Amino acid sequence: MSNYETPEYAIVEKDGELELRAYKSYLTASIEDLKSEHTSGFNQIFDYISGNNSRREKIAMTVPVFNDLGPGISITSFVLPAKYASESPPEPGNSRIKIKKIEEKVSASIAFSGSIKKEKLDALETKLLKWLEGKNLKTHGGFRLARYNSPFTPSFLRHNELLIDVEKTVSI
Repeated sequence: MSNYETPEYAIVEKDGELELRAYKSYLTASIEDLKSEHTSGFNQIFDYISGNNSRREKIAMTVPVFNDLGPGISITSFVLPAKYASESPPEPGNSRIKIKKIEEKVSASIAFSGSIKKEKLDALETKLLKWLEGKNLKTHGGFRLARYNSPFTPSFLRHNELLIDVEKTVSI
């Protein structure tokens, strides 16, 4: 997926598939859904970047697509291209889609491939939290799933990540 823009970050520490990253700020187009099916908002945001917006402008696809993981609600977010940091993005045609600025932050991530199943995510959450505990790093907020491939990519070829923000100041 190297042909797609991603949010800018610096790797602060790497330990196999585990990373501590310092992200620069970026913008997202997000939608909340009461369903907890982590793909429910994808089509609505895809419609926005396909031209259902105030300028009828096509917006380049970026990766990853984020899904905030939590009980009872699903938030799907597309990262907007970096050019919109200095040039405001078009207003969504769908009033449920919100443009959000994500401030600089430090996140821990663990990469994995294959399908996304609750048992796998639970095991990855435990592994990531144990790694952070060993570094005396505290987390805040919930976990986010980052998907880097199209839904048409065979699951064994997919690159995914599980992320959580940490309370640590790291400048990039």
